Amino acid sequence: MVYKIIELSDLNLEDRRFHFTLNQADRRLLHSVKEIGVVQPVIITCRQNRPVLVDGWRRVEAARASGLEELPALEMAENTDDLAVFLLAFFENYGQRSFSLAEKSMALRKFYEFRLNPVEIIERLLPLLELSPERRMLDLMLELSFLDERFLEIIHRRDWKPVTVELLLGFPPAERTWLFLVIEKLTHNQQREVIENFYSLRRKTGKSLEELAEADELSGPVSRLLRGEIAAADRLLVALKEANSPLLSGLQRKIESEVKALNLPEKIRLNYDRTLEKPTLHLSLEAGSVKELKEALQSLVMSLENQKWNRLFRLLGYEGE
Repeated sequence: MVYKIIELSDLNLEDRRFHFTLNQADRRLLHSVKEIGVVQPVIITCRQNRPVLVDGWRRVEAARASGLEELPALEMAENTDDLAVFLLAFFENYGQRSFSLAEKSMALRKFYEFRLNPVEIIERLLPLLELSPERRMLDLMLELSFLDERFLEIIHRRDWKPVTVELLLGFPPAERTWLFLVIEKLTHNQQREVIENFYSLRRKTGKSLEELAEADELSGPVSRLLRGEIAAADRLLVALKEANSPLLSGLQRKIESEVKALNLPEKIRLNYDRTLEKPTLHLSLEAGSVKELKEALQSLVMSLENQKWNRLFRLLGYEGE
């Protein structure tokens, strides 16, 4: 590679054939480049007589934001084929950080389009990316890579896992778009739960997401989320779980009522398995001294005379029909 100083305006940034990372220039990088410029050279090569970026997209973004006109670059020979160039771009980044699932899908698609043998992708690259070395996984990643970039950004920021992506791709394209609009601003766990519950409910009822969202208990929180009211997420999840498992939801409400009726001191907390697969209670005590611990334990022992404990354990052990 040849070291040179290039004009930023000469770069053909519309040619993104080697681009697969989604992290943008953060505040620290922007401040650094503003103070001292770009010190570490970007990597370029030429295509159609113009330099294209191989590696260094964040540095270029920071340079443009700082008003720089020039930056250092290492230029690869123009006759280097696209696959060899992209292998360099991939491993240059691979050694520095982990990739999100969205970035992995984008990288794998590039390798596929640059005609790397699929068997080599599966056997060599999928394990490097901590993905199951199977054709099914490669197909899933390739399908993911074709989602709109806006959606890939959400998957990237929320660090989605393959199981969530697989559920999402089980919906028709139009319904995926609708789902993303609903879950766009939620946490990853909320996004996963909403998708899982809608997927399950859709399979049980055979209805489309639009039809499901018209139900009285779902329409309200869905409309609020579409307006950007993130607080409606909890209400939507409760409604989805009740629609999916009305018996389970009813038992949970009864259990919560019995726990509340015990009227235990604030320093004694009860918890249980929300799936009700394990019919056990989990207790935690808060104490700052031996005296406080004794008082909490005595209060707990005295409360055991309350028949509500028996009802609580019966509910936890309910097996249904």
